[in-house]
Amino acid sequence: MQTGYDYIIAGAGSAGCVLARRLADAGHQVLLLEVGSSDKSWILQMPAGLRSAFKPTSKYNWWFHTEPQKHLNNREIQQPRGRVLGGSSSINGMTWLRGHPLDYDRWQQEGAEGWDWASCLPYFKKIENSTVNSGYRGIDGPVGVQRQEQLSPLNAAFLEAGQEAGWPLTDDVNGYQQEGVSRFEMSVKNGVRNSTAFAYLHNMPAQNNLTVWTGCQILQINLQGSIATGCQVQHKGQTLDVTADKETLLCAGVFGSPQLLMLSGIGPAEHLAEHDIDCKVDLSGVGENLQDHLECHIQIETKQPVSLNRELQPHRMLWAGMQWFGAKAGVAAVNQCHVGAFLNSSPETVHPDIQFHFFPVFFDKDWIPVPTTYGYRIGVGPMRPTSRGNVRLRSNKVTDPLRIDPNYMATEEDWRVMREAMNLGLEAARQPAFKPYHYREDTPGIHIREGKAMDEFIRDDAASAYHPCGTCKMGAADDAMAVVDSQLRVRGVENLRVIDASVIPSVPSANINAATIMLAEKASDMLLEKPMLTAQHLDFFSRQDAADKTINPKATQAGVSNV
Repeated sequence: MQTGYDYIIAGAGSAGCVLARRLADAGHQVLLLEVGSSDKSWILQMPAGLRSAFKPTSKYNWWFHTEPQKHLNNREIQQPRGRVLGGSSSINGMTWLRGHPLDYDRWQQEGAEGWDWASCLPYFKKIENSTVNSGYRGIDGPVGVQRQEQLSPLNAAFLEAGQEAGWPLTDDVNGYQQEGVSRFEMSVKNGVRNSTAFAYLHNMPAQNNLTVWTGCQILQINLQGSIATGCQVQHKGQTLDVTADKETLLCAGVFGSPQLLMLSGIGPAEHLAEHDIDCKVDLSGVGENLQDHLECHIQIETKQPVSLNRELQPHRMLWAGMQWFGAKAGVAAVNQCHVGAFLNSSPETVHPDIQFHFFPVFFDKDWIPVPTTYGYRIGVGPMRPTSRGNVRLRSNKVTDPLRIDPNYMATEEDWRVMREAMNLGLEAARQPAFKPYHYREDTPGIHIREGKAMDEFIRDDAASAYHPCGTCKMGAADDAMAVVDSQLRVRGVENLRVIDASVIPSVPSANINAATIMLAEKASDMLLEKPMLTAQHLDFFSRQDAADKTINPKATQAGVSNV
């Protein structure tokens, strides 16, 4: 069993698969390590199969839980993460969103030099194979991205209701203008989920210099002094040291990466001492800065058989399976969120800070569709939460669960935005377009509209939108909480980088899978010492720009907002 490589990649998730492909294609010997199993299962490849992987009993899902959340009636909030090749890109809802350009300009302002929007845009385009053809989009990348152009009655009603509420209809939420109601894209191509495992490993030629170990438990990062030399792993019943002649790349995700750093002696010295771990590099930011999107749910029952719940009838499920297995077509060949919205919580908001996910489905607990009830759900929530939490070890054993505390709803600003998100969601639901489909308001309930009753509903109902990030923050040299620099190199350690959602300094204003894949593509050019792709300064819409142009119609923008 070969144990020496040029690069070792610890974690084969949304970022790890990208890096493995790019480094192997450049001729390097690469070892990709994954504790989970192969993703070659119809449950993962069929877009409609996502609910099968989205349950505590699934072998593809870690199904983490948070610590009791004191601002949410001490509830433990579910935090599912992928435990399989492709990581969370193999089990997520496949909604493909970039966020707003100002999110990435904010990254640079926060100390992530070179991660501004103009610098990130060419990498977003590089990864996309999108059916939306414009100067903002990529059309020949590895990840297939498409819209559902033929909308169901409920999806069409949502777009109409948004316009009736006075919100703009935006043509491409990932292009010039995010604000408004819009069709959402999905990381699906030809009826198959386009996870990073599918797009970067299975859908490209095999490489003899790329070795993949599944079922491999990573125990720690090995260090010689301040130099990372590889990993200690358990694989096929053996405990092995695998070595990296060039670099070790930690891609274990928002929870796994800080855990492995701390187990390896890299992290807050005081916390490591609590678990009898020798501190080799005192980095106080490891595990801090945890952020996530939280959302609440407006759910309406309808008596009309227009929701996806009807597809749960046995004969329809049989037909859907026949269509997908036979031709990768039909209702099983797409995801469940085809439309949504990005809105503003106040007139002063420069770019959207509220997101809606619309589902033409009536759900029970834990996102389980109800076979006997028709309806629809609007998930609403703040996009730029100000609450911050952390990840901490429970013990010095890698197999023991972590202490995950997002500290949800810890600030009054998050409460303000969540209340407004609920107000806007209820406003959408009462528009004329939905009237033919409105039988009964399931949640929050017709007597809950404001004040203490609404706040109590939020405490009882709010759940993660599954976009945790930030626990190995990227930042400037004078940022005491930064774990990695702008080249994603771990402070105080040579030949070790963290490349995954944990390095995101502040959460983008949208789902984060596309951002994580973009980050890995850009990082691969850094590792290979390639010139960065040329920055692209394209216009984008923000409210400040609109105000400036109203005052001075001759004002022009070159892709950077006046904010």
